[in-house]
Amino acid sequence: MADIFPPEVFDTILDQVYILDGEAKSNYYSQDYSLRTDSTKPVTTLLSCSLVCRSWLPRTRLHTFDTVHLTGYFDRTIGVTFGALVAHPLCTFRSHVRRLSLHELHESYNRNPAEGFWINSVLPQLALLPHVEDVSIYHARFTNVAEEEWRAGMPLFGPQLKRLDMQSTYFDRISRMTELVSRCTNLESLALRYIFPGKDGAPQAQGDDIAITTPSSRILQSLSLRHEIAISAEFLTWLCATPGSIKILTVDMGYIGIKEAHHVSRFLYDIGQSITSLAIAFVDSSSDSTDGQDAFCRVADLTTLTKLETLRFGVLVISPTYPGRGLSAKHVPSILEKLSSPCLKEIRFDVSMEKAADHCADAEWCRLFGSGGPVV
Repeated sequence: MADIFPPEVFDTILDQVYILDGEAKSNYYSQDYSLRTDSTKPVTTLLSCSLVCRSWLPRTRLHTFDTVHLTGYFDRTIGVTFGALVAHPLCTFRSHVRRLSLHELHESYNRNPAEGFWINSVLPQLALLPHVEDVSIYHARFTNVAEEEWRAGMPLFGPQLKRLDMQSTYFDRISRMTELVSRCTNLESLALRYIFPGKDGAPQAQGDDIAITTPSSRILQSLSLRHEIAISAEFLTWLCATPGSIKILTVDMGYIGIKEAHHVSRFLYDIGQSITSLAIAFVDSSSDSTDGQDAFCRVADLTTLTKLETLRFGVLVISPTYPGRGLSAKHVPSILEKLSSPCLKEIRFDVSMEKAADHCADAEWCRLFGSGGPVV
């Protein structure tokens, strides 16, 4: 059969098998060392194709290992096992991995801290994957990683990376996080959500002898920063060291409190000319307070957002059981008054409610959005 049709025909067919079998895009290397989809069903189609003949193997391997998820939910030794496989001289799939997802076992699952954190130990082996473009990391603890492991794992975060997403991750110092980001000079998308200082909320370590370079990327298109370190004055100042040097199209700034209001406002002013989509959310000190919203509205200068097309507010809580239901949207009119973008086409609201029909007619919402209420 291979003599009848050119190899390009078979490659195209195998590409379509991968596309049609959509679940094959999310694979897990799980406890039984097989590739599994998010629904835990084996990726049987591509694996069966790989056994048809030798000439089909390279194309099926390309798709089978395109995305690899490593999680501690099934097997806490998965990092060591996979790392040994990647480091083996006969490993044949290293160059095929494009997307890598690492899920450390969250402490709420009664993990034993004495077992250590497998993401830290496997970093040097993951650095052997030369073409990873997309890295997602969840629940990692980079507060107790050995310095030699950290240095050996840094090549994973390099110019080849286009997307970096880190969530619920701890760093012992801000400069270690900025060092990691600064190595990714060609990032198109950066998400840092719920990044915390120190272990289990401990104070940030003092002293640092690591030289951190300012960001050199000029192609960053999407930026999502939420909570604590990610929207701290130190990190935002570093990220925008030279006004006008970095241009971002889509910005998501979440959990802005009274401490972060001033430098978040300054950051938005500095990069405002390039923003086309902005999502913004606040956190107040209590349900009956609006100190975070008020602090931002007092200092915010949104006059540079002249290309803004989409504005998104979240999360506005109007459930009757929430004590501050009448205060969660206090900032909306003030922010709208500060905007003067002629390109604004859409305003979206993330609303937490119980019965949409009942609450959209409430008086406070009618004052904000008119008698018709918001469209949600």
